[in-house]
Amino acid sequence: MKKEILIFWLVALALAFGLSALLFHYAALAPGALAKARTPQPMESMPDVNLGNAYGTVSVTDLVGYYIEHPPAPKGTTAADDGEHRFGGC
Repeated sequence: MKKEILIFWLVALALAFGLSALLFHYAALAPGALAKARTPQPMESMPDVNLGNAYGTVSVTDLVGYYIEHPPAPKGTTAADDGEHRFGGC
């Protein structure tokens, strides 16, 4: 019984690694796309971002400007979050 289990797991691992090796080519990025991803791009050259029906299409420059003018609140500084959890009950 132990021999059959060992053979099963070896065949399963070999099949998984073989299938991964065969399909890696389709999942890998092209060298040009990989080089572009590693190079920082200026925000002016980025395409506009569609934020849905509520906000429409917004430029990256406007998004960064809004983030700079309205930074997220530090954790624990909002009125509802006093840092202490209270549980009601009996």
